[in-house]
Amino acid sequence: MSTLELTPYPDNSAEALLRVITLFIVSDGEVADGEVEILDDLGVFETLGVDHNRFAEVFDAYCDDLIAHAGTSRYVGLNDLEWIDAVLAPVTEVSRRRMLARVLLLVARADGHFADSELAIYRRILERWEIDLDSLAEAD
Repeated sequence: MSTLELTPYPDNSAEALLRVITLFIVSDGEVADGEVEILDDLGVFETLGVDHNRFAEVFDAYCDDLIAHAGTSRYVGLNDLEWIDAVLAPVTEVSRRRMLARVLLLVARADGHFADSELAIYRRILERWEIDLDSLAEAD
């Protein structure tokens, strides 16, 4: 694999958060309509001040970054811990981390299946961001 590089986004920016969502959505190898629809239903784009076009741009950039990271190898590690940590790193605000953790739990259920890869990434998110799953049910 080549050197780890990601499209740069400011810390805690809408784009940094959208990239985490993208990581999660593509982690099982497919994008279900319900996963994007739940983002609409939850008002995620509005909350972040972006539209579908901006999400598509971040999504495309993420896929380009992932392909570049794979380099000439035949395997793209969607659950590579170094990769996941790099995607998570720009989200530093606790409130944004907790909001994303809640949203991603609902995204995972949107297609009716919580894939093993989604579960692995979700566990990593909780671990890296030091979030207790039970605490997500509590108000911030």
